[in-house]
This record gives sequence, structure tokens and C-alpha cells, in this order.
Amino acid sequence: MHYTTERMPWQTVVLQSTVLQGNPLGDPSLRQFPVYLPPTYNLEPERRFPVVYYLAGYGGWGAMKLLEEKAFDTPLWMRLDRLMNSSELEPMLLVFVDGFTRFGGAQYRNSIATGRYADYVADELVRAIDQQFRTQAVRDARAIMGKSSGGYGALHLAMTRPEIFGLCCATAADSHFGLSYMSDFGKALQAFRAAGGPAAFVQGFFAGEKRHPHWMSALMVIAMAQCYSPNLQVPVYFADLPFDCNTGALNEAVWQRWLACDPVQACAMHVDALKSLKLLFLDAGRSDEWFLDFGHRRLAQELGQLGIAFEIEEFDGGHMGIDHRIDQSLARVTQRLRSLV
Repeated sequence: MHYTTERMPWQTVVLQSTVLQGNPLGDPSLRQFPVYLPPTYNLEPERRFPVVYYLAGYGGWGAMKLLEEKAFDTPLWMRLDRLMNSSELEPMLLVFVDGFTRFGGAQYRNSIATGRYADYVADELVRAIDQQFRTQAVRDARAIMGKSSGGYGALHLAMTRPEIFGLCCATAADSHFGLSYMSDFGKALQAFRAAGGPAAFVQGFFAGEKRHPHWMSALMVIAMAQCYSPNLQVPVYFADLPFDCNTGALNEAVWQRWLACDPVQACAMHVDALKSLKLLFLDAGRSDEWFLDFGHRRLAQELGQLGIAFEIEEFDGGHMGIDHRIDQSLARVTQRLRSLV
């Protein structure tokens, strides 16, 4: 079913990124993404609005979330209109970021293998949105949120750029790497062996259209390595893998580089930033296929020991088909924004 509306609820922003120019993967530096405008935006021309930056998960990009239509599901922009018209949500702009890479995503980190995606979001996108729209251009009216790799990116940017983002919501965020990534390591090892090595796998992946189900897991492991253990001296994919491709044994030196990027360990390096947040909300499904409900429990344990305030919730569901949780995160943002007035 195709929905129509008398008002255009979003605008498309085109941004020529400086920090992504010349990135090693050859990904475009010219990006476009939708910005959802609340129903009152054009009705109250003197009003300024808070902004939420939404980060898509691995293999996704911003427009997929806002614009996609599914049978029997209400599109996200229609849910947002309804919730804001009913005052259940504070009127706010939502920026649906395009952080896609040739390998599926960059975890919204700066990496020599992928490009400066943290700077792209925190500096270039925020500046462009504040210049083009009537925003409340202060960190306490600016939230960062996402699911899966997007949730990871939200946590990473909240930790490293607290002067930009004052509220953070992370749904099923990549965390507790020792639990969440291990099953994908096995799938990657099998795919690499069948292809004749990881470089041959990459070349075969992009050469063909018919792909084995395990291939996406294998590509994701390489994409994560580009973010956590980049190495431009490695041909084709520019990263050190965290295991031996013959035996599957962990390469401890590389694995430690990965663990340093795990929010469970990284939070101890950013205590002041996390304590400064006006909201830190974690949620995950109890049937998450990557066990990120336990990843969040592990992260919550560390946050508690560090004296960092947070909210956490578990719900019935897995990793997929949980876009309705966006509403819950925005409700938390609304509650906190209204408490700050």
C-alpha cells in the first residue's frame, strides 16, 4: 500500500563532505539523506527545535528507515506525525544519516581504512543541519541514537563528542565483543576457506550476485576489522583480522585492539563524558541473535561501577523487526527534554 500526504514531512539534504574525500575504500564523499520535519515546523516559523541524529545499522543507511514501506506496517514518518500531533513526542527534527561504505558500514568511527565517519557526523552533519534548519543548536537539545551498529555509533559519539551530543539512546548496540561477534568469526572462517582466503573472498563477493548466506557475516567481520584493527598495508581490505585463518585461533594482539573499542571497556576511558549526558538509554530484545541483551547487561554493570547514570530496558523480541523501539527511544528523549525546560 502506498501512502500519500498533503504535507512533505521531510527534506533531502545533500552534503559534500570534506573529511570523507579520498577515503581508502573509494566511497562517495557526496552524501544525501532525509531530514524529518515535525508537523509544527512550518506552522511556527519563529520556533526552534531539538534534533535527533539517527544512525542506521550495518548494511543500512538513513533513508531506509524513514522512507521504507512494508506490508501491514505504518511507515516511520507517519508514526512520527501521529505521535507529535498527539503531543506524545516533543516536536523535533530527525536526521537520518548516510554512513554506508562499500563493505557495509564504518561503525561511525574515524578509521584510516574507511574514513573519518565520526567527524563526518559530529562536525559536518551537525553544522550543516544547524545552518539549514531552525534548530536548538546546543548539545542538550541534540540526541544521537541508533540500533545495532547504529547503537554502537551512538555510544561511541556520546563518549567521544560530548560537546556535541547531550542525549544518547542505543538499541541492541554492538557490545561485549567476546560474546556477540564469535559466531560470525566461525562463519567468516568457513567463507574465507572456501574462497581461498579473505582477499579472494572479497574479490568474489563483489564480482558476483548470488551469495551464500554466510557471506554477509564474513563481509561484516572484515568491515568491523576495518574499524577496530585497520592496517593499510593489508591489500584489498586494509585490516588485520582478529584470528588465524587456518586454525581460527584468536590473534591476541589484534583481538586486544578490538576489545579496546568495545563499549564495555571503552566506557572507563570516557567517564566524564558519559556522566555529562542528560540521557543514556539502553534497550535490547531478550531473544537477540547476537546476544546483545547480555552485551547491554555487561555494559550496564560497568557503567554502574563507574557511577554513570543510565536507563536500561529489555523487551520481547530479537534483533530484527524491532523498528517500533525507535518510538520508545524518542519517548525517553521527549521526557528528558521536557524535564530540562
